[in-house]
Amino acid sequence: MDRIWLRWWGCGAFDVRFGDVNIAFDPYLFGKNLDNAEPIYDYIFISHEHFDHCHPKTLRKLCQGERFKKMFVPPGALWPDEPIDEKYGDAAFSRDLPITKHVPADKIQVMYPKHQNELQRGRPWAGTVHVREFPGPDELDLGPLLVETIESGENQRPDLPNLGFLVTHKALNVSFLHIGDAWAAYPAMQALRGRVDFAIHMKLGLVPTNAEQQNTELEDFVDYIRPYALIPVHYRTDRKADPVPEGHWPPNASDVGAFIEYYREKVGAQTQVLPFTAGIEYAVTLPEKRVEWQWEWVNTWDVPPWREG
Repeated sequence: MDRIWLRWWGCGAFDVRFGDVNIAFDPYLFGKNLDNAEPIYDYIFISHEHFDHCHPKTLRKLCQGERFKKMFVPPGALWPDEPIDEKYGDAAFSRDLPITKHVPADKIQVMYPKHQNELQRGRPWAGTVHVREFPGPDELDLGPLLVETIESGENQRPDLPNLGFLVTHKALNVSFLHIGDAWAAYPAMQALRGRVDFAIHMKLGLVPTNAEQQNTELEDFVDYIRPYALIPVHYRTDRKADPVPEGHWPPNASDVGAFIEYYREKVGAQTQVLPFTAGIEYAVTLPEKRVEWQWEWVNTWDVPPWREG
Protein backbone atom coordinates (compact mmCIF):
# COMPACT_ATOMS: atom_id res chain seq x y z
CA MET A 1 0.00 0.00 0.00
CA ASP A 2 1.43 3.37 -0.99
CA ARG A 3 -1.55 5.51 -0.05
CA ILE A 4 -4.00 6.06 2.75
CA TRP A 5 -7.12 8.24 2.68
CA LEU A 6 -8.21 10.86 5.20
CA ARG A 7 -11.47 12.73 5.56
CA TRP A 8 -12.80 15.30 7.98
CA TRP A 9 -16.60 15.02 8.09
CA GLY A 10 -17.26 18.28 9.95
CA CYS A 11 -17.26 18.99 13.71
CA GLY A 12 -14.83 16.52 15.27
CA ALA A 13 -15.62 13.62 12.92
CA PHE A 14 -12.61 12.18 11.10
CA ASP A 15 -11.89 8.91 9.34
CA VAL A 16 -8.81 7.09 8.07
CA ARG A 17 -8.84 4.31 5.47
CA PHE A 18 -5.57 2.40 5.61
CA GLY A 19 -6.73 -0.20 3.10
CA ASP A 20 -6.47 -3.27 5.28
CA VAL A 21 -8.28 -1.59 8.18
CA ASN A 22 -10.52 1.48 8.43
CA ILE A 23 -11.15 3.66 11.48
CA ALA A 24 -13.36 6.59 12.42
CA PHE A 25 -13.17 9.12 15.24
CA ASP A 26 -16.37 10.72 16.62
CA PRO A 27 -18.44 10.08 13.44
CA TYR A 28 -21.23 12.64 13.00
CA LEU A 29 -23.17 12.53 9.71
CA PHE A 30 -26.26 14.28 8.37
CA GLY A 31 -28.57 14.30 5.36
CA LYS A 32 -27.36 12.44 2.28
CA ASN A 33 -24.09 11.54 3.99
CA LEU A 34 -26.03 9.78 6.74
CA ASP A 35 -28.51 8.20 4.32
CA ASN A 36 -25.66 6.82 2.21
CA ALA A 37 -23.43 5.81 5.12
CA GLU A 38 -22.22 2.21 5.01
CA PRO A 39 -20.51 0.16 7.75
CA ILE A 40 -17.02 0.34 6.22
CA TYR A 41 -15.12 0.77 9.50
CA ASP A 42 -13.40 -1.91 11.54
CA TYR A 43 -13.04 0.27 14.63
CA ILE A 44 -14.69 3.46 15.88
CA PHE A 45 -13.26 5.70 18.59
CA ILE A 46 -15.48 8.01 20.68
CA SER A 47 -13.85 10.80 22.68
CA HIS A 48 -16.83 11.71 24.89
CA GLU A 49 -20.56 11.41 25.29
CA HIS A 50 -21.67 14.80 23.90
CA PHE A 51 -24.11 14.39 21.01
CA ASP A 52 -21.78 15.89 18.39
CA HIS A 53 -19.13 13.27 19.20
CA CYS A 54 -21.25 10.29 20.21
CA HIS A 55 -24.08 10.55 17.69
CA PRO A 56 -26.67 7.74 17.92
CA LYS A 57 -28.11 8.12 14.40
CA THR A 58 -24.67 7.85 12.86
CA LEU A 59 -23.51 5.04 15.12
CA ARG A 60 -26.58 2.93 14.37
CA LYS A 61 -25.62 3.03 10.68
CA LEU A 62 -21.92 2.33 11.16
CA CYS A 63 -21.76 -0.10 14.09
CA GLN A 64 -23.11 -3.13 12.27
CA GLY A 65 -22.21 -5.61 9.54
CA GLU A 66 -19.47 -8.19 9.20
CA ARG A 67 -16.59 -5.71 9.00
CA PHE A 68 -17.34 -3.73 12.16
CA LYS A 69 -15.55 -5.15 15.19
CA LYS A 70 -15.58 -2.73 18.12
CA MET A 71 -16.32 0.80 19.30
CA PHE A 72 -14.09 2.27 22.01
CA VAL A 73 -15.63 4.79 24.41
CA PRO A 74 -14.90 6.66 27.66
CA PRO A 75 -16.84 5.60 30.78
CA GLY A 76 -19.36 8.44 30.45
CA ALA A 77 -20.79 6.91 27.27
CA LEU A 78 -21.99 3.91 29.31
CA TRP A 79 -22.34 5.46 32.76
CA PRO A 80 -23.16 9.14 32.15
CA ASP A 81 -23.56 11.74 34.85
CA GLU A 82 -27.12 11.65 36.20
CA PRO A 83 -29.68 13.09 35.70
CA ILE A 84 -28.49 13.38 32.12
CA ASP A 85 -30.71 16.19 30.82
CA GLU A 86 -29.94 18.34 33.85
CA LYS A 87 -26.21 17.62 34.12
CA TYR A 88 -25.34 17.95 30.42
CA GLY A 89 -27.72 20.66 29.31
CA ASP A 90 -27.82 20.69 25.51
CA ALA A 91 -24.61 18.65 25.18
CA ALA A 92 -26.17 15.21 25.79
CA PHE A 93 -29.64 13.78 26.28
CA SER A 94 -31.29 10.95 28.18
CA ARG A 95 -32.79 9.72 24.91
CA ASP A 96 -29.24 8.99 23.66
CA LEU A 97 -27.35 7.68 26.69
CA PRO A 98 -26.11 5.24 27.63
CA ILE A 99 -24.99 4.49 24.08
CA THR A 100 -25.95 0.82 24.57
CA LYS A 101 -29.45 2.01 23.66
CA HIS A 102 -28.18 2.20 20.09
CA VAL A 103 -25.10 -0.06 19.81
CA PRO A 104 -24.96 -3.64 21.17
CA ALA A 105 -23.03 -3.87 24.44
CA ASP A 106 -20.80 -6.66 23.12
CA LYS A 107 -19.54 -4.27 20.43
CA ILE A 108 -18.40 -1.64 22.94
CA GLN A 109 -15.17 -1.42 24.94
CA VAL A 110 -14.71 1.19 27.68
CA MET A 111 -11.22 2.68 27.91
CA TYR A 112 -9.49 5.04 30.33
CA PRO A 113 -6.65 7.56 29.88
CA LYS A 114 -3.09 6.30 30.11
CA HIS A 115 -1.71 9.84 30.25
CA GLN A 116 -3.67 12.06 32.64
CA ASN A 117 -4.24 15.77 33.04
CA GLU A 118 -3.50 15.59 36.76
CA LEU A 119 -4.09 19.28 37.46
CA GLN A 120 -7.37 19.16 35.50
CA ARG A 121 -6.59 22.47 33.85
CA GLY A 122 -9.61 23.89 32.08
CA ARG A 123 -12.09 22.30 34.52
CA PRO A 124 -14.04 23.78 37.49
CA TRP A 125 -12.04 21.61 39.91
CA ALA A 126 -8.69 22.74 38.48
CA GLY A 127 -5.81 23.59 40.79
CA THR A 128 -5.85 20.47 42.92
CA VAL A 129 -3.81 17.48 41.84
CA HIS A 130 -6.10 14.55 41.06
CA VAL A 131 -4.01 11.39 40.79
CA ARG A 132 -6.69 8.91 39.84
CA GLU A 133 -6.54 5.16 39.56
CA PHE A 134 -8.52 3.70 36.67
CA PRO A 135 -9.17 0.03 35.90
CA GLY A 136 -8.07 0.19 32.26
CA PRO A 137 -7.52 -0.71 29.57
CA ASP A 138 -5.62 2.34 28.40
CA GLU A 139 -3.80 0.74 25.45
CA LEU A 140 -4.61 -2.06 23.01
CA ASP A 141 -3.01 -4.16 20.32
CA LEU A 142 -5.59 -4.62 17.56
CA GLY A 143 -3.39 -6.58 15.18
CA PRO A 144 -2.43 -4.03 12.53
CA LEU A 145 -3.10 -1.16 14.95
CA LEU A 146 -1.75 -0.02 18.30
CA VAL A 147 -4.03 2.20 20.41
CA GLU A 148 -3.02 4.41 23.33
CA THR A 149 -5.16 6.93 25.22
CA ILE A 150 -4.70 10.36 26.70
CA GLU A 151 -7.09 12.40 28.79
CA SER A 152 -9.03 14.92 26.74
CA GLY A 153 -11.35 17.58 28.19
CA GLU A 154 -14.95 18.57 28.94
CA ASN A 155 -15.09 15.89 31.65
CA GLN A 156 -18.27 15.86 33.68
CA ARG A 157 -16.36 14.75 36.78
CA PRO A 158 -12.77 13.69 37.52
CA ASP A 159 -13.92 10.06 37.63
CA LEU A 160 -15.52 10.32 34.16
CA PRO A 161 -12.49 11.19 32.02
CA ASN A 162 -12.85 11.87 28.32
CA LEU A 163 -10.38 10.47 25.83
CA GLY A 164 -8.00 11.28 23.05
CA PHE A 165 -6.73 8.36 20.97
CA LEU A 166 -3.33 7.74 19.44
CA VAL A 167 -3.77 5.09 16.72
CA THR A 168 -0.68 3.76 14.97
CA HIS A 169 -0.64 1.47 11.95
CA LYS A 170 2.35 -0.76 12.66
CA ALA A 171 3.21 -1.93 9.15
CA LEU A 172 2.71 1.47 7.50
CA ASN A 173 4.46 3.36 10.31
CA VAL A 174 1.89 6.16 10.38
CA SER A 175 -0.02 7.48 13.39
CA PHE A 176 -3.02 9.67 14.18
CA LEU A 177 -3.82 11.48 17.41
CA HIS A 178 -7.42 12.65 17.81
CA ILE A 179 -7.51 14.85 20.92
CA GLY A 180 -11.29 15.13 21.38
CA ASP A 181 -12.53 18.36 22.91
CA ALA A 182 -9.32 19.01 24.85
CA TRP A 183 -9.14 22.46 26.41
CA ALA A 184 -5.73 22.18 28.07
CA ALA A 185 -2.23 20.95 27.28
CA TYR A 186 -0.47 19.19 30.14
CA PRO A 187 3.00 17.74 30.77
CA ALA A 188 1.98 14.06 30.53
CA MET A 189 1.43 14.65 26.81
CA GLN A 190 5.19 14.63 26.39
CA ALA A 191 5.02 10.83 26.47
CA LEU A 192 3.71 11.09 22.89
CA ARG A 193 6.53 13.34 21.65
CA GLY A 194 7.86 12.19 18.29
CA ARG A 195 5.20 9.49 17.96
CA VAL A 196 2.42 11.49 16.26
CA ASP A 197 2.34 12.00 12.51
CA PHE A 198 -1.07 13.67 12.17
CA ALA A 199 -2.64 15.48 15.13
CA ILE A 200 -6.36 16.17 14.67
CA HIS A 201 -6.82 19.35 16.65
CA MET A 202 -9.98 20.90 18.12
CA LYS A 203 -10.23 24.24 19.94
CA LEU A 204 -7.26 23.78 22.27
CA GLY A 205 -5.51 27.11 22.75
CA LEU A 206 -7.83 29.12 20.50
CA VAL A 207 -10.00 30.69 23.24
CA PRO A 208 -8.32 33.45 25.32
CA THR A 209 -8.13 32.67 29.02
CA ASN A 210 -8.65 36.35 29.86
CA ALA A 211 -7.94 39.79 28.44
CA GLU A 212 -4.56 40.13 30.16
CA GLN A 213 -3.13 36.62 29.76
CA GLN A 214 -2.23 35.13 26.38
CA ASN A 215 -3.49 31.57 25.89
CA THR A 216 -0.48 29.39 25.09
CA GLU A 217 -2.25 26.01 25.24
CA LEU A 218 -1.85 25.39 21.49
CA GLU A 219 1.84 26.26 21.54
CA ASP A 220 2.32 24.07 24.62
CA PHE A 221 0.47 21.18 22.97
CA VAL A 222 2.63 21.34 19.85
CA ASP A 223 5.79 21.63 21.93
CA TYR A 224 4.83 18.66 24.11
CA ILE A 225 3.93 16.36 21.20
CA ARG A 226 5.74 17.85 18.19
CA PRO A 227 3.53 16.22 15.56
CA TYR A 228 4.61 15.96 11.94
CA ALA A 229 1.39 17.73 10.89
CA LEU A 230 -1.59 19.44 12.54
CA ILE A 231 -5.10 19.24 11.05
CA PRO A 232 -7.50 21.86 12.50
CA VAL A 233 -11.12 20.67 12.80
CA HIS A 234 -14.30 21.51 14.72
CA TYR A 235 -15.08 24.73 12.87
CA ARG A 236 -17.07 25.43 9.72
CA THR A 237 -15.01 25.82 6.55
CA ASP A 238 -17.91 26.74 4.27
CA ARG A 239 -21.37 27.54 5.57
CA LYS A 240 -23.16 26.10 2.54
CA ALA A 241 -20.99 23.10 1.68
CA ASP A 242 -20.06 21.91 5.19
CA PRO A 243 -21.57 18.45 5.87
CA VAL A 244 -22.96 19.64 9.21
CA PRO A 245 -26.12 21.75 8.63
CA GLU A 246 -25.74 25.51 8.49
CA GLY A 247 -26.63 27.25 11.72
CA HIS A 248 -25.72 24.16 13.72
CA TRP A 249 -22.65 23.64 15.88
CA PRO A 250 -19.73 24.15 15.15
CA PRO A 251 -19.15 27.89 14.70
CA ASN A 252 -18.38 29.54 11.40
CA ALA A 253 -14.89 30.80 10.58
CA SER A 254 -15.47 34.20 8.98
CA ASP A 255 -12.24 33.88 6.96
CA VAL A 256 -10.82 30.36 6.75
CA GLY A 257 -7.58 31.46 5.09
CA ALA A 258 -6.89 33.96 7.88
CA PHE A 259 -7.82 31.33 10.47
CA ILE A 260 -5.26 28.88 9.08
CA GLU A 261 -2.62 31.62 8.99
CA TYR A 262 -3.41 32.33 12.64
CA TYR A 263 -2.75 28.66 13.38
CA ARG A 264 0.57 28.79 11.52
CA GLU A 265 1.61 31.90 13.41
CA LYS A 266 0.80 30.21 16.73
CA VAL A 267 2.66 26.94 16.08
CA GLY A 268 5.64 28.38 14.24
CA ALA A 269 8.08 25.98 12.60
CA GLN A 270 7.46 23.05 14.96
CA THR A 271 4.83 21.47 12.72
CA GLN A 272 3.00 22.01 9.42
CA VAL A 273 -0.66 22.99 9.40
CA LEU A 274 -2.85 21.13 6.90
CA PRO A 275 -6.00 23.06 5.89
CA PHE A 276 -8.57 20.34 5.22
CA THR A 277 -12.06 21.15 3.94
CA ALA A 278 -14.87 19.17 5.54
CA GLY A 279 -16.36 16.43 3.37
CA ILE A 280 -13.39 16.07 1.00
CA GLU A 281 -11.31 12.90 0.95
CA TYR A 282 -7.55 13.42 0.79
CA ALA A 283 -4.97 10.87 -0.33
CA VAL A 284 -1.70 10.68 1.59
CA THR A 285 1.35 9.23 -0.13
CA LEU A 286 3.47 6.81 1.90
CA PRO A 287 6.14 6.59 3.17
CA GLU A 288 6.56 10.35 2.61
CA LYS A 289 3.27 11.08 4.45
CA ARG A 290 2.56 13.82 1.93
CA VAL A 291 -1.01 15.01 1.37
CA GLU A 292 -1.95 15.07 -2.31
CA TRP A 293 -3.76 18.30 -3.09
CA GLN A 294 -5.87 17.81 -6.23
CA TRP A 295 -7.50 20.08 -8.78
CA GLU A 296 -11.17 19.38 -9.41
CA TRP A 297 -12.33 20.67 -12.79
CA VAL A 298 -16.06 21.37 -12.86
CA ASN A 299 -17.97 23.12 -15.64
CA THR A 300 -20.93 25.08 -14.29
CA TRP A 301 -22.07 26.49 -17.63
CA ASP A 302 -22.48 25.55 -21.30
CA VAL A 303 -21.26 28.90 -22.53
CA PRO A 304 -18.91 30.97 -20.32
CA PRO A 305 -20.84 34.07 -19.19
CA TRP A 306 -18.06 36.40 -20.34
CA ARG A 307 -18.79 35.35 -23.94
CA GLU A 308 -22.45 36.30 -23.72
CA GLY A 309 -23.78 39.62 -24.95
